[in-house]
Amino acid sequence: MALKSILGRFALLFLLACTSSAAMSFTRYSKPVPEGLIVCETREQMNQAARDHPETVLHDEDGGYYLKDMNGIPVAVAADSLCPELDTSFAEADTMIAQNHLKGEDQMGTDDGLGSTAGANACAHRRCFNSVICITYRDCHICSSRHICI
Repeated sequence: MALKSILGRFALLFLLACTSSAAMSFTRYSKPVPEGLIVCETREQMNQAARDHPETVLHDEDGGYYLKDMNGIPVAVAADSLCPELDTSFAEADTMIAQNHLKGEDQMGTDDGLGSTAGANACAHRRCFNSVICITYRDCHICSSRHICI
């Protein structure tokens, strides 16, 4: 009876361990993810990491996404659960860039005609556009390869 109870508890702990490791999975990355990075499983966690480390850039790298400082040192990593959402954002950014190149536009403005309050919250990056990750436009991070806020 005691053995059955112990095995039941062990099975429950094993199931919990497997579930939590699957939630923070890095199967998209071909190289091991460095230890000690902030793991972002949701867009909100990535937003918070960007706010906590404003001098960072989001890199699509090694099958996933790293938030790196200006020296290229990783600060945060996107878990597999966040990567599809970032994939979609990057694809939308690529589409927007392609459409603007077809129109002959060289630069995307941030003035949307909403007055001085909106201008005060405008992103300082010259090719920023409003997206889910740009909560107030100020603390956004730039996609390094596309030079726009995603």
